[in-house]
Amino acid sequence: MGHTRENRTKRPQRPFSRPRAQGGFTIVSVTFIAAIVLIAILALFQLATQDAILVAHAHDRSQALYLAESGAARAMVWLCAQGTPPAQLAPFHPFGAEEQGLAGGKYFVTIVPDTTNGTTWRHNFTIVSRGTEGDHSRCVEVDIQTQLLSDFLYFTDTEHMPGGGNPLWFVTPDVVDGPLFTNDQISIFGDPTFLSRVTSAYGGPGDNNDNHEPLFLYYNGSSTNHLESELESNAPHDEPTFVDSYTLGAPQLTLPSTGDISLLKDEARAGGVSVSGDYDFYFGRPDENGDPMLGYVSYSKPGLGWVDVDLSSINGLIYVNGNLSVHGVVDGQVTIATNGIIEITDDVVYAGSDEYGPLEGCDDLLGLIACNDIVIGDTAPNQDDCEIHGALMTLANSFTAQNWNSGVPRGDLTVHGSLVQSFRGPVGSGLIQGDEVIITSGYAKDYHYDWRLQEMYPPGFYRFSQTGGYTRLGWREVPLEDGQQT
Repeated sequence: MGHTRENRTKRPQRPFSRPRAQGGFTIVSVTFIAAIVLIAILALFQLATQDAILVAHAHDRSQALYLAESGAARAMVWLCAQGTPPAQLAPFHPFGAEEQGLAGGKYFVTIVPDTTNGTTWRHNFTIVSRGTEGDHSRCVEVDIQTQLLSDFLYFTDTEHMPGGGNPLWFVTPDVVDGPLFTNDQISIFGDPTFLSRVTSAYGGPGDNNDNHEPLFLYYNGSSTNHLESELESNAPHDEPTFVDSYTLGAPQLTLPSTGDISLLKDEARAGGVSVSGDYDFYFGRPDENGDPMLGYVSYSKPGLGWVDVDLSSINGLIYVNGNLSVHGVVDGQVTIATNGIIEITDDVVYAGSDEYGPLEGCDDLLGLIACNDIVIGDTAPNQDDCEIHGALMTLANSFTAQNWNSGVPRGDLTVHGSLVQSFRGPVGSGLIQGDEVIITSGYAKDYHYDWRLQEMYPPGFYRFSQTGGYTRLGWREVPLEDGQQT
């Protein structure tokens, strides 16, 4: 039987529902998330902007300090270029009353002389330098003092022997116990040790050779392939130890000329001892009873009798128009100068000293100044070590050892004081073994600075050995006046 259309069962119709409510929720969610993302982006942008401001702030502050230090450094160079210290006692502006531009910023410098400058041979100044970058300014003060050659344990004008040739090297056994300055390049072989500040003017202001750069010269394990470098090490071959700082490219310092020795000659004639010819000088020689005459210096022409001089009875200056030899125990303060050669025939030491040098409270001082060489004589007493206390200066040649490159090793050459040379002189020779030097003749060096020379000078040194340079005594940043941003 067939079914009619009317008999078919109809499916119930689903009520039609519009998705309005669900769609509205989705739109609100997207909008909310977008708002959060936008807020986050704005926050990040604000943080980035703040960071950029902070970075710019830090940059400007740092740059202001660099500018202040640059101004102080330029003022130091300016003072060195004057030759003699400025005489005025009132503060002054070396570069004028206007700020100086540098690297997009500015600096302004004032030099303040110490009030004691008119009464002492040492001159002191304070350099006040303000640097400005953008809205930020910072100020530094640098205390400086005129420099004497006796401020250095070791000073050379040239790090070569007279006549040129290869440089002389600081080698593995060397320990330089005091400030070192050279107008020449510092040459390093192996692992020498420098216990105080080291300064080279090679390639710096005053060096007239345009090919010179402020660099060390390293042996580099080769007699033909040396290496120039500004780095403080050339491992594995050359690894010096710098316990204090080192400076390359510093302004050059001036060694007095041989003609300047006339200053000491005139003073010796006025109140000291002035003799002509070749003389032996003996400090503290034994009297007729064998007791040392401490406080005396005795001098004699070879083969003649001694002339004994109480050091307290003269102005401390002795001048010899000729050559001289010297040894003994110095009890007092004296300077011996000559237009010839000084030979050290035996130890020359202070009465107030022991095996480690001058004792605390020692007031003994010796100056030895030669227009020519100061030579450690190849004498019997000097075959087993030689010790020297004093400030030694050679104006035209070197401090050296007689027969330094022959014979057998003679032990240690010990110096407590200061050593100033025109040309660096050799005191021994050695055999190269790897990156070390083994002494085969002459002496091994054992040099120590007498720090009393920062405050005390042998007679005549204060006016004779000024360098035209300055020693930096102190540095500090100082607050600016009200209204100036730091």
